[in-house]
Amino acid sequence: MNEDNGNIKFLSAISYISVLFVVGHFSVEKNNPDLRFHKYQGFVLFGVFTVLYLLDAIIAFVFSFSSALQAMFGLLITGAISIAYIAMMLMGIVSAVKCEQKLLPFIGMTAVKLREMSDSRHRS
Repeated sequence: MNEDNGNIKFLSAISYISVLFVVGHFSVEKNNPDLRFHKYQGFVLFGVFTVLYLLDAIIAFVFSFSSALQAMFGLLITGAISIAYIAMMLMGIVSAVKCEQKLLPFIGMTAVKLREMSDSRHRS
């Protein structure tokens, strides 16, 4: 990453914060390879954890017959998902600020494959 371009660094870092990956997608620098790397990882991170939170809500609904079970599973599952999301988000932000392209655990390769599919679609 070009360390002189603070805008790329900023856009790359915010790509990991919830839906803010969209900001990089519509920016002037959207074709910068470093920004593309981080915005795709941010997109996959957001998508995966959105699905996990939805599954958590379904599990909480299933256990709604017992408030004790619902509270226990809600605390454990929601807490684990939240901690994992925050940890991966911080790993991505640190990587972007350091101008590195580090793959996030579990989702990094998915983001790379998604970016490659997008690149091949735009070339044809």
